[in-house]
Amino acid sequence: MMKCSGILLFCGFCVLFTGAAFADDGWKNESSAGVVLATGNTETTTLNLAQATLNEFDHNVIKLTAGYLYQKSGEILSAKSWNLGLRYDRNLSERQSLFLAQTVEGDQFKGINQRYSTDVGTKYLFVKDDTLNWLGEVGYRYTKENAILQSRSLHYARVYTEVEKKWNAAVSTKYWLEILPNFTESSDWQANTELSLSAVMTSIFSIKSAYLIKFDHVVNAPGLKQADKVLTTSLVAKF
Repeated sequence: MMKCSGILLFCGFCVLFTGAAFADDGWKNESSAGVVLATGNTETTTLNLAQATLNEFDHNVIKLTAGYLYQKSGEILSAKSWNLGLRYDRNLSERQSLFLAQTVEGDQFKGINQRYSTDVGTKYLFVKDDTLNWLGEVGYRYTKENAILQSRSLHYARVYTEVEKKWNAAVSTKYWLEILPNFTESSDWQANTELSLSAVMTSIFSIKSAYLIKFDHVVNAPGLKQADKVLTTSLVAKF
């Protein structure tokens, strides 16, 4: 157990600082790591990692994202999910852009081996100033899902909005909501939302607490729940 915990802790710090390698080339990075390790009477390992790296040049923006969630109590694995994403934005004006994105993800406890999603759409900035940012996105999503019980292709509409408020130089909040109506199977719609609070500690590091809800109206296997809820507190590094 101690060996496994050491490996997980090492991986967490690797993800946290990997963005520094790009900083000198104009890349912007946000890395976060939440790690809980307990030994003795309680044997628990929890690891929550996230990485976002982007580069903006001319009227173009390229963004890479990755995430990993792992939780184990004793010998019982209770959570394991991951995601990788690549997104390209083309700015048409200061407020509007077009985007194309590709994501692959997996979630063992939702019955998903791999899910590949391709997004195309437009983004619009309703408000953008020093203290408040509000944006919206509308588009189309094609999903190829390899679930435990079946494999299928699905077509979705996608509606997304995000609001970030800076209350002062140190404290900010963010809320986003994503709704996915399903054209292929109308009853199998999805919705995801997250509320987070960030507090700046230094010019690089901050603490972030977030509450994420992922809702799937039709589950992938009998006995699964429609909603997954995750509350995390992470150390965030921005380069």
